[in-house]
Amino acid sequence: MLKKKNKAQVFAGYAFLIVLAVAALVAMRVFMVRVVQEKFRQSADVFGQGEQYERGITEILVNR
Repeated sequence: MLKKKNKAQVFAGYAFLIVLAVAALVAMRVFMVRVVQEKFRQSADVFGQGEQYERGITEILVNR
C-alpha cells in the first residue's frame, strides 16, 4: 500500500517549483532587456543614418 505524503512535503515541493519558475523569469528578464535595447539602438541607427547625436558637436546637414 502506498503511503500518503504529508502536507509539509507536498508544500515544500510546490514552493520549490515556484521558486525555480521565478528564478527562471528573473534570469530571462536580463536577456529580454538587452534584446529590447538592441532593437532601439538599431532603430536609432537607421533613423540617424548611423550617426549619433552629440549636443554642440553634431551638425545638421540640409540638402538644398
